[in-house]
Amino acid sequence: MAIKKVTGIPEIDVIANALNKKFGGKTLLSMGPKKSLSQLRVVPTGSIYLDCVLGSGGYPDNRIIEIFGPPSAGKTSMALQFMSQYVKERGYERPPVFIDLERTTGLDLVESMGIDPEKVLFAYPDTAEEALEIAKNLGNSGKVGFIVFDSIDAAQAEADVQRDIGSKGVGELARLLSKSMRLLSKVGDNNDVCYIFINQIRMNIGVMYGNPETTSGGNALPFYASLRLRVSSKPSKTQTGALDMKIKVVKNKLSPGLNQTAEFTFVCGKGIDPIADLISYAKDIGLLRFAGSAVKLNLPEEEEYTMCTGGMNGAKDHIMQNPELGNKIKEHCYRLRGIDRAEERNNSDSQ
Repeated sequence: MAIKKVTGIPEIDVIANALNKKFGGKTLLSMGPKKSLSQLRVVPTGSIYLDCVLGSGGYPDNRIIEIFGPPSAGKTSMALQFMSQYVKERGYERPPVFIDLERTTGLDLVESMGIDPEKVLFAYPDTAEEALEIAKNLGNSGKVGFIVFDSIDAAQAEADVQRDIGSKGVGELARLLSKSMRLLSKVGDNNDVCYIFINQIRMNIGVMYGNPETTSGGNALPFYASLRLRVSSKPSKTQTGALDMKIKVVKNKLSPGLNQTAEFTFVCGKGIDPIADLISYAKDIGLLRFAGSAVKLNLPEEEEYTMCTGGMNGAKDHIMQNPELGNKIKEHCYRLRGIDRAEERNNSDSQ
């Protein structure tokens, strides 16, 4: 019987075929140079700045992601932004799920982000065990593709719920999450489910040196998350009803992008302003240059010229009126970061 070629090394191929026959067809694979990254299915975040900082062109659709930050920083808003982009790219065939332990998110906010609340599954569990069971069972069904868990800090273990308010318990949620993350990481990979966990920042008491910040729920989530994004924001000085948001990539197991920060304007209830975001990133990497009121465009292998006048507002109006130019600038932004277009990669994977 001929040995199926896996690596091209006969001794390893014999072992690989035996393991794959015993444990399943994906036990030992040869991915080849850069094949693993090219096969990574990502969903654009809606911000070219964040896509390029992540280094992969978006967030993965089959991994665990943690979004954390201080109060009112925009954590739930960013999770809904990701959900909106998921719906835009994949539709409602595999509907998104919102597990609301905080019970603070209104349907009007969900709808304002471009998401049809009637096509989203909402869950309001009482305990962490219920919430994690929902996340596991729906993920295993293969019929949902995106699950938001809002939030870790609001999750209470059943033993903690039954205990009197003045009584103390140690590490119950952390132990529960430690067991659950091992399961969910496999569920997400096997069924192409993206899990987004929202978490809050707490302070370690008595820390004299270093960063006193920590997150709720112990170390299991930080260990198993493929992406950890720290969100911070402040009210925008130039746009009413908007936030100047910063997202720092604290952990990234998908590409070399780490400890970099994406900065963009987030319009409350609407999401990221894509044109302002494109201009901001193109300016930071040198494709656009502001000289007084003139906006200079300097694309690779082309001479610099004045694209328009009027500063930021003039640039936004010009790109809105010339979408082909905006797409051209966007392509160069991706290319300079060494990223294949996410849309092209996803299309090639689906074929």
